[in-house]
Amino acid sequence: MRWTELLDVLTNSDRKREVLLERATETERMALFLLRREGWSAQISPKDLKEYDIELSRPGMKAVVQVRNQRAKVHLGQVEKFLDFLAHPNPKNHTEGLFISTSGFTPSVYAYLREEKITNLKLAIMREHRLIFDCESVDRAAEREKTTYIGVFTCKGGVGKTTISAHLAGAFALNGYDVGLIDLDHQQNLRKILGEGVYLPSTKGSLGSVISVLTKDEWDEGDYQDTKIVICDCNPEFDANPKEYIRKFDYCIIPTTLNPLGINKNADVIKRTLASIRRENQTAELFVLINSLQTDEPNRNNLLNQALQTQFKQMRETDARLHYINPLECAIRFSKQLLYWGFHLFDGSRPQLAFKTVGRYSYPRMDFLKLADFLEMQAELPRAQTALAA
Repeated sequence: MRWTELLDVLTNSDRKREVLLERATETERMALFLLRREGWSAQISPKDLKEYDIELSRPGMKAVVQVRNQRAKVHLGQVEKFLDFLAHPNPKNHTEGLFISTSGFTPSVYAYLREEKITNLKLAIMREHRLIFDCESVDRAAEREKTTYIGVFTCKGGVGKTTISAHLAGAFALNGYDVGLIDLDHQQNLRKILGEGVYLPSTKGSLGSVISVLTKDEWDEGDYQDTKIVICDCNPEFDANPKEYIRKFDYCIIPTTLNPLGINKNADVIKRTLASIRRENQTAELFVLINSLQTDEPNRNNLLNQALQTQFKQMRETDARLHYINPLECAIRFSKQLLYWGFHLFDGSRPQLAFKTVGRYSYPRMDFLKLADFLEMQAELPRAQTALAA
């Protein structure tokens, strides 16, 4: 049966809700048809409710559906917003959700739902007139073809470069990738804190992922053929970083802080860092990232954010590959977990990342998964797209 025929069947069987159906997109109407075919009682939601698109019911169960038809995969921020709606009281007391995407979901979405043990949200891919609920296997069908190199840079110390390097590696490991974590800093803090590396076990029944901590002389792509992500904790003395690494970087992250001292003192340092990178690498995507964000000061943050954006405005006008990451979209929030990361050196416990759940969530885990997502979405980390386009 053709797409238009399916929509005609749906419309003819739903005359009483004709107005709502006319307001619905074709994608929503197709999702409605497929959900009914799955045995649900389903109807399009009133359009004054922007949080979801379809209402579902079965005996003893009520749920809501969000439908996304977009070219890019649904990322963690979009899913997090839907989860936030489900977690708060709503007029119809919906607490269960289904997120349907026509393009799939980023690896961070699956990792987040697993690691945070989210049970009230299910995912589905809508493709070829059917709903695929085992959608992670579909999304993972296309793997990274080439090794992606990421440098974490700053021409000064004390802004969290090593912490960001290690935990971004942890986010990619949670996404199912073995990661090479290269310590280019002369202080060798990564080796001190993580030793030779860490293993992150999987919670879905398969093998987990390895983060291998290596020096610049130990890394060799031929020795680590399954490692497709390499993250470098760079030396704050720019010229001390091997040029062969700088020239390999696909992405560079420059962390800073959103406070008056950080803006007045660090903005020029960041500009010099960006200019230094460009002398050796013309193609890398460059990202300025806010670290240790204090979320309880929204008004001050807004003013400081505008001031910091202005600092890079001229550079961004001449460099299309320079990105200032708005902290409203993605930032690393201040947390005691990150503040005391490395405490195992003093209490004798094993090396680990600051991903432990405290209270309801692990904010560092969420933030670094969102950062991995941001890189995936904004810079389009290399992937074979043929399987997903089929």
